[in-house]
Amino acid sequence: MSINPKHVTSFLTLVGTAFAARSAITRLVQARDDRDRLELLDAALNMAVLLTGVLVIVRRLRRGEEA
Repeated sequence: MSINPKHVTSFLTLVGTAFAARSAITRLVQARDDRDRLELLDAALNMAVLLTGVLVIVRRLRRGEEA
């Protein structure tokens, strides 16, 4: 079993997105601790964008498309 070279970019994007999600979660927790509503909203929206990105990548991988 070998990795299809066309999917390498999607896998790398997925890994990068996972690291960005970790950062967004940290910001979300910090904003909640600081009770900063604007930062909390920004962090929550970033999480929504990251989730959407992950779902798009997963769909592309399932369909066999390039990133």
